[in-house]
Amino acid sequence: MPNNYSPEREAWQSLASSEIVREQQMAFTCATGVPLTLAPASSYALADGTFCVKGCLGGPSGTACREKLLAAEKRAVMRTSPVQYSCPSGLVKILVPVFINGCHAGSLLAGPFALRALDGNRLAYLLSRLDKLGLGDRADRLQTTWKFTPKLTSVKSRAAGTLLRMFGKYLEECGRQKIEARGEDRPSSLLQKIEAFLAECRDEHISLKSVAASVNLSPCHFCSVFKKQTGLTFSQYRTRQRLEKARQLLADPEMRVSDVAFEAGFESIPYFNRAFRRAFGCSPSEYREELPNQNSGQENRNPGVAPKAATGFNDPVKTGTSRMALAGGRLTCL
Repeated sequence: MPNNYSPEREAWQSLASSEIVREQQMAFTCATGVPLTLAPASSYALADGTFCVKGCLGGPSGTACREKLLAAEKRAVMRTSPVQYSCPSGLVKILVPVFINGCHAGSLLAGPFALRALDGNRLAYLLSRLDKLGLGDRADRLQTTWKFTPKLTSVKSRAAGTLLRMFGKYLEECGRQKIEARGEDRPSSLLQKIEAFLAECRDEHISLKSVAASVNLSPCHFCSVFKKQTGLTFSQYRTRQRLEKARQLLADPEMRVSDVAFEAGFESIPYFNRAFRRAFGCSPSEYREELPNQNSGQENRNPGVAPKAATGFNDPVKTGTSRMALAGGRLTCL
């Protein structure tokens, strides 16, 4: 299994080779006249044989084509939206990134096609551009390529883009269902990357933008995917992480509650207390008092006053809808 294996990319490979997807791929080409390729994500395996990467002008044009393709893919992934770009021959392509469970698994690559005729001015401009790539002697091949390339109006080009976006959404949903059908019980590769990034970063004030960038997503798309996979906003997720850390720190009787709050990443004591009570049904101090052996051997520091009862966590009036239970020496929510 390759080191960069992921269930999302495996699902993409399965879809790309399936009969029903090939039928839809062929239907798009028949309807628009534009070739369509399902290309794997370059970070996984962008083969040299991917459509048009070898170059339609021969020789080193394949290298220039590949650089254009990779640059377009990078823009599309960062924007999480289709990108229309022109290849070295001046022809147009559309690249639509496909995200399965938030992971860029592959892309729909449509083209090449032309949006205008190859008149004299256009030909001179393209030859000048090719000359900079060391391909200035390809005038005959350039004209032949344009002659046999489909030409679309701007309206048909937009329609083709719409079909590609719909096809991409279909593949995303099919990929997600494939993973669920396999019963994957491990975290998605996206969440694994996020957790690894947060574990390596000691800055408690890390921004959502930097986390999104670490997984090559825009902040907007990151929020959408994260909420869909976890049921939480990223802010809620971070708060849960900090509260769990606070629970662990409260087991140390030498740490003050305020020190626990700041060590766990909270900047406001009142906010920490409110968040802790919402999550666990009690204040941090009350939680600490109920920890096993926290008060064993201690004398009553206020003689004449009865010790506080230790059964308050099961009192529904006190905790609202939350209840706490002691199981295996650890407090857990019920």
